[in-house]
Formats: sequence, C-alpha cells, structure tokens
Amino acid sequence: MAVTPLETTGRRMVFWGALLLMGWAVYELSIRVEEMVTWLSPVFSLVKDGKITLLDYFGRVQWHRLVTHLFLAACILFSLFALLLRNRLIPAILMVPLAILLALVSLGSTPLMSASLWQKLKLVPLALIAVGGALIFIPAIGRRKQTADIPPAPPPQQPYDPFHINRQ
Repeated sequence: MAVTPLETTGRRMVFWGALLLMGWAVYELSIRVEEMVTWLSPVFSLVKDGKITLLDYFGRVQWHRLVTHLFLAACILFSLFALLLRNRLIPAILMVPLAILLALVSLGSTPLMSASLWQKLKLVPLALIAVGGALIFIPAIGRRKQTADIPPAPPPQQPYDPFHINRQ
C-alpha cells in the first residue's frame, strides 16, 4: 500500500510531538525528582535509624505530592510509545484518545499545568500527537473502502521456461 502525503504528515507530527513531549517531561521530572528527594529524605533517615518501620514510612509519605511525578512519568512512557510505534495503524488509533486523556489530566488534576499560559503551551506536543495520529488513521479508512469495492487484479501469467529454451 502506498503511503499518502497525509499519512506522512501525520507521522512527522507524531514524531516531533513525541520528541518534544519526551524532552519536556524528562526535564521537568529531573527537576522534580530533586525536590522529591528533599522532602522524602527526613522520613527515609527515620527508617534507616530504626525509629519507624517501612510500613510507617509508606504511611507518612504524602502521596498527593507525587501526582505530578506520576503524570510526568506517564508522559515519558506515552511519548516513547508514540515515538516507537508511529508507523503502525493500531497504535495510531490508540494515540489519539491517550493524548486527549493526558491533556485533560494535565489541565484538571495536576498543579503543573494550572500556572500560566506558558504552562499551557506545553500541551502543544500532546496536540501534535493527537492530530498526527488522526492523520495516520483517516487515510487508512478511505483506503479500506476503496479496496473493498475493487477486486484485486490477477497476477500476469508467464509461461514456465526455467532454462530459457524458448527465448527469441
């Protein structure tokens, strides 16, 4: 099957969107891991000294502070998924709702995206992945409708002549 220019554009959009999303998420996560270590180290030192148990440690961790870290890790995994499987049809179908879901999560539940317009511009990679996935998927639907209507042409017949005896 020939790749249409629309599919090529969609693949490029997914590639650049995934690359931008991965770069942004890795950068943000690297900054936030340092912050996380800062507020987890006192609790970890209590466990190391034997003053509390490991179960108490997990009870004292403020899990709501890790939502942003989990979101950034999900963005990294999603961008890796989009980057590696951008040339296939089924993953392109999955990319669109996953990108929309990540955008909704980032706008609604994480404090990361509620700060300013600059923070909301970070949704551009997710939009590129969603639109690019749709551009990969849409021409495939049209191609399937066209191929269902037209029966395939039979292959051309060639006489069997393995030793080239009947050459002219």
